Amino acid sequence: MKTNRTGIPPGPVVAEAQHLLEQHREKAWVMLTQRYGKSFLYQGNLVTCDPRLVEALLMDRTHTQRRSSVYKYASWMIPIAPGLLFMDGDAWEKRLRAVMPVFTKANVDSYAECMHQQVVQHVTHWSENQPFEDLYALLVNLNSALFLKVGCGLDPDEPGVHELGRALVDFKFHYMDSRTRLDDFGMGKRQFARLPRFVRSHWQRNRKKRQLHAQVQSLVHQRQKGDSRGLNWIHRLQEAGFSVAEIADEVNHLYGAYNALDHVLTGAFYELSQRPALVESLRNELRAVTGERGYPTRDDFRVLPNTIQFMKEVLRVYPATMGVARRFGESMSVDGVTIPKGQETLILLHALHHHPDFWQNPDQFEPSRWQQEPSVPFTYIPFLTGPRKCIGQHLAELNFVIVLNALLQTFSVEISDPSIRLAAFMMPRFERGVAGIWRRRKAE
Repeated sequence: MKTNRTGIPPGPVVAEAQHLLEQHREKAWVMLTQRYGKSFLYQGNLVTCDPRLVEALLMDRTHTQRRSSVYKYASWMIPIAPGLLFMDGDAWEKRLRAVMPVFTKANVDSYAECMHQQVVQHVTHWSENQPFEDLYALLVNLNSALFLKVGCGLDPDEPGVHELGRALVDFKFHYMDSRTRLDDFGMGKRQFARLPRFVRSHWQRNRKKRQLHAQVQSLVHQRQKGDSRGLNWIHRLQEAGFSVAEIADEVNHLYGAYNALDHVLTGAFYELSQRPALVESLRNELRAVTGERGYPTRDDFRVLPNTIQFMKEVLRVYPATMGVARRFGESMSVDGVTIPKGQETLILLHALHHHPDFWQNPDQFEPSRWQQEPSVPFTYIPFLTGPRKCIGQHLAELNFVIVLNALLQTFSVEISDPSIRLAAFMMPRFERGVAGIWRRRKAE
């Protein structure tokens, strides 16, 4: 196999990589690393699921100070508003200081009752036998209300706030339309074939984005005139001196990050629909721990072993993204291979979570594997780690368990087609709508 001057082996051509992904879907990520090694070059980028490189890239501040240029490319191809994910330096520090208090464990713990009440209120509108064409879409609408209530300090039932929620959801569904998506693994013929449609729809995305910003700005102005006290992102950004336009961008950006949990929850209920014994086990454990209170808190996590093992396995099998981009801040040598300073790198999260060198039965959904931690460090990083780890981990985990508990205690879920796979994109979603029905359980 040929290598470049650094010794990094070349990977597949784009056509081969995308053919594997089309044919084998999510299994193709591991297949690529088995065929070309845990690290290889692909269209000029280093692609890796080597835990040693992952540790260095995530933990060493040298490699975290400057964001990968991949994010600049993504911010154009996937028009998410500018925000924390795409920033570094002073701009990132300023935003982090502003919003971080909302994400701290102590403050997240105080949201549990409010989140539970919001979920319960939302599902009271569901029928006794609630059919759905797409489980993901159903959960998006449920979770958008939680985002507005907990993150933004807004009442989802207020007309203006309700319209904002609809606009946020509509904007995300529009740019995730598979006919115009460009977040494939590399640029090839398929992307170029979609490019005309992408360009034609670009004006529509910009129009939707302007409308969304106008709605955020209107609500921000209302809060400035009235009582805006409270620990939420809008208030924190106002206090930090951000303009109304910057706040609108950040709210849209934060919702984009929050929306990743909807995919994870879809995977959770998709798996549960095929495992009635696991459903009953989780339901009983949650009921025993929550008691008359009716909802779990983060303090309960230590006495919810089956629930937490289930959540960890869902996050392993259904990571929020198939890969994350990083940039080497200085050169590094591994096994005689020199990785130069400035090398753009893609950490293959899905391959890291499924490689048979790191996991037993990696393609099996087995929550019991979490009775012990992974034997190889840095092979399970659903929220990343280090200086640029996901600051929303505490909130995401509580959200997951709150929604899981509220729905399991009230409904049973049935999925019409248990053979749906993930689409071949970097931002994972199921390849088609996950249809089924929620059946309301009889009171015990």
